Amino acid sequence: MIYQVNKYFCQKSYVTKQFLKCMHNGIDPEKAILYPLKSKKLLRVTGNEASVFLQGLITNDMRHFEEGAKSVYAMFLNNKGRVLFDTIIHKWGNDQSYMLECDQKIVSSLEKHLKVFKLRRKVTIENINSDHYKLWALITPKDKSIDENIDCKGELNIYKDPRLSELGHRIISDINFTESQVINRICNDVTVHNNEDGYRYFRYKLGVSEGADDLPPGTSFPLEVNCDYLHGVSFHKGCYIGQELTARIHHTGVVRKRIMPLKFAENIKEKIEKDSIITASNNPKSNIGKLKGVADNYGLGLIRTKEALDAKTLKIGNYIVEAVKPDWWPMEARKELQKSE
Repeated sequence: MIYQVNKYFCQKSYVTKQFLKCMHNGIDPEKAILYPLKSKKLLRVTGNEASVFLQGLITNDMRHFEEGAKSVYAMFLNNKGRVLFDTIIHKWGNDQSYMLECDQKIVSSLEKHLKVFKLRRKVTIENINSDHYKLWALITPKDKSIDENIDCKGELNIYKDPRLSELGHRIISDINFTESQVINRICNDVTVHNNEDGYRYFRYKLGVSEGADDLPPGTSFPLEVNCDYLHGVSFHKGCYIGQELTARIHHTGVVRKRIMPLKFAENIKEKIEKDSIITASNNPKSNIGKLKGVADNYGLGLIRTKEALDAKTLKIGNYIVEAVKPDWWPMEARKELQKSE
């Protein structure tokens, strides 16, 4: 019986991996895929001073909402300029109300962080638990459009992911909405995946970090995790916590380490520890960076970009990997690599 159970899970794992590779063979998926984001939680910030309050805490500019934005990507930093929490902020309703999407592992810490700086601000901070709303990620082919303005009376809210077009849309639905109801409201021909494995694999293939596992609080600078490339930093707004060091790094024009996707040359047969050292294949004593996570045959690494690309192939333990420069990196990435020489 034990053999049969193990065989079942092996088959299930194999089928899942084949599904991921089939559906995400390229960056552009073959069809729309809906993922429930059970690892995410929502904090709601409301009040007449909600926008001003958040403006002094996040890397991005809340004035984008006045210009028509429905969502912005941002990070909360500590006073040393390191990332504490990453978030996507969604406009909620017509008043001064915002939904902050964050990793469930740090939602309590983020709530406490907000309340520390609330002081006498006229804002209300609420932890919106799973009794009220569901959060989804919808990944669609480039040629498939989604109507973000459908009238669902507040029971279904659709937001374009503010980071990359490839990351599709975020959907916040009423807790009573079923998967079939969500699909019927947004588009036909959608595959529903029951867990986040495929979404994580897709992110890793793109080279996008997200959540406390990829971004342990207090360990990285926002530019190292591509917050600038993902439209998450404003260099024109006023002061915010951690702003001085972020601006200084930006104006030097050199960010030597960045999050990059890592492609494994073979299937992974054994567990690879997080923060494993990444070395150049021809120099086992080198230290090019650290592994941040693995999803099937792709991983994320915080690595020295120039050394990684010059080395062609890298090693993590017994595995050969290749650092892949994402297509979505902007033109200034080339200048940055040249300056680091």
